[in-house]
Amino acid sequence: MPELPEVESVRRLLTEGRPSLIGTTVDRVEVLRDNVIGGHLLAEQFCQDVQDSVFHEIIRHGKYLFFRLHSARATNNLWMTVHLRMTGRLFLVSDRASKTMYTRLVVHLQQGLALRFDDPRAFGRVWLVEDPAEVIAGLGPDALTVDEDTFLRRLDHHRRQLKPLLLDQSFVAGIGNIYADESLFRAGIHPLKTVADLTVSQRKVLYRAVHDVMHEAVACKGANIDGVFEAGCFPVAVYGRAGLPCRTCGTALVKLRVAQRGTHLCPQCQPIEKVKSLVGGQV
Repeated sequence: MPELPEVESVRRLLTEGRPSLIGTTVDRVEVLRDNVIGGHLLAEQFCQDVQDSVFHEIIRHGKYLFFRLHSARATNNLWMTVHLRMTGRLFLVSDRASKTMYTRLVVHLQQGLALRFDDPRAFGRVWLVEDPAEVIAGLGPDALTVDEDTFLRRLDHHRRQLKPLLLDQSFVAGIGNIYADESLFRAGIHPLKTVADLTVSQRKVLYRAVHDVMHEAVACKGANIDGVFEAGCFPVAVYGRAGLPCRTCGTALVKLRVAQRGTHLCPQCQPIEKVKSLVGGQV
């Protein structure tokens, strides 16, 4: 599933790439699967509202992308909002490029380009809203920009296990399974530990691990897991490496299920004094 670093990589490519989406004008919109349009707006109305709009900027919060559109026919800016979910891909192609069986939506541009949304599992969604706050009101601060004081204050409001807390988008937005595991490994903290188990020093170490992992992953354009993000080169230390030796100590990495999510760790580098009874790797 694309997490913050992969989504940020998409944002930067569409904004800073050659060609760039910024300044392009929508000629027409083609919806190939109606349920790709989220909310209450019908696909036909979505296409009509977006037509003739100009892309002005792209911002991101957590795993959401927001495309600011301006149209001479509208009094306010509109924001085309995209969540890639598990397998969504968003990219610029020639307007003549052939669609695939997984193409869900195509925004045809007057410049001879097309913004295409492909999604094999069809979980991704696209909305049209007047204010991004309509979408992100329930999300926590962005994991790439949250400062230490804010992170530590938000920790104080919880007593939960750390792995599910890091996955909770209302706590901090943008961290998914990959980078939760990588951050906990970097911090040397077992995912079964609770916030109450952590010392003040460990809380700061956890913040620094999250900060460093997310920034390094963005610099690497994310992680290439299962060949989904080919450009990603973030070197995962534990995620997906169960049974292989830890690159720090050589101990075999293990995989547990924590809060119904596959969780990877090194039992030597991430010790825990008291572990709840594990049956078949279940917690």
